[in-house]
Amino acid sequence: MSSTIQKKTYTVIITPDKDGGGFFGRCEELHANSQGGTYGQVVENMKEAVEVSIDDNISDFNMLVVHNYQ
Repeated sequence: MSSTIQKKTYTVIITPDKDGGGFFGRCEELHANSQGGTYGQVVENMKEAVEVSIDDNISDFNMLVVHNYQ
């Protein structure tokens, strides 16, 4: 007998940080925010921010990254 664990998906919105350069990320569902000098850095920093917010292992969730370049 096998069981499937369904992972929770959180939406992360990435926008350029116009004032300081780099990028800003936010997950409104968890009220988690982070920033990074590069796109890759902000994605990694947001993974950590989400993990801290849900107090769980990083492998137990997915992130849906949305680019918001307005």
